[in-house]
Amino acid sequence: MAGLQDIRRRIRSVKNTQQVTKAMKMISAVKLRKSQERLVALRPYAGKMMEVVRRVVGRIKGDAEIQPGPAAQAFLSPREEKRIRVVLVASDKGLCGGFNANVLKAANAFVAECPAEIVHLDVVGKRAAEWARKRNMTPAGEYLGLPLTGFQRVVTEISASAAAQYHAGEIDALYVIYNYFNSAVAQTPTVFRVFPMELDRRAEGRDAVEVSHLLEPDPNAVLETLLPRFVETELLRNLLESSASEHGARMAAMDKASSNAGDMIAKLTLTMNKIRQASITNQIIEIVSGANA
Repeated sequence: MAGLQDIRRRIRSVKNTQQVTKAMKMISAVKLRKSQERLVALRPYAGKMMEVVRRVVGRIKGDAEIQPGPAAQAFLSPREEKRIRVVLVASDKGLCGGFNANVLKAANAFVAECPAEIVHLDVVGKRAAEWARKRNMTPAGEYLGLPLTGFQRVVTEISASAAAQYHAGEIDALYVIYNYFNSAVAQTPTVFRVFPMELDRRAEGRDAVEVSHLLEPDPNAVLETLLPRFVETELLRNLLESSASEHGARMAAMDKASSNAGDMIAKLTLTMNKIRQASITNQIIEIVSGANA
């Protein structure tokens, strides 16, 4: 009977765990829907913003009469990357499968292969802060426990600071390391350079031929206005990509945990029934043996 009591106790424990994992799955599903809605709404805007910036830069580069301004120079003649700023985006909590492990592995590879010096590190999420401490790196900015509504404040702060550092010559590029959201069960660790922006020369030439824009007051002034919005938009998109990836990974992990708990409960129940059957059989044999005696 002691064996049966132990198995019953384990079954109750696994059932309690299964209830927790199911609840976490439902919570993650709700958060995923909110993040995904904002991400899906932002992606077309971010894509069009990048297209417009590329066209304006291509217009400045293709017209010999236009003297490139400071902003255009940054895109047309990027500096050698000796000092860079990096934004690492992870999660505040675990139990989300390989979400954190994958993005931190990408961060390790980037740090190992990057010849430039990281002079400014921003970490978003407790797991990113822990990664920095383990590597004896002191983050200049820590953003922990961010709600979905707090992304815009962080984006505005980082973009303004990074732009000022770039113009002052303190950094030569801004990178973001995050998880790109493909679906609820698939995320891709990504290293993205926000600026200087990488221009597609073929698309740049095609836009210059097919589309003729009237830019007022002049292309340089338009670009000066677009660049801060472009940087903020890309940073916001990266944070939303990571948020949706985190909740999708957690939802998938909790679904798998619930399924495994169900399988374990079934196995334990089968074992318990076998033990009970063997016990009953032994009791019947003892009764029959006693009667025959």
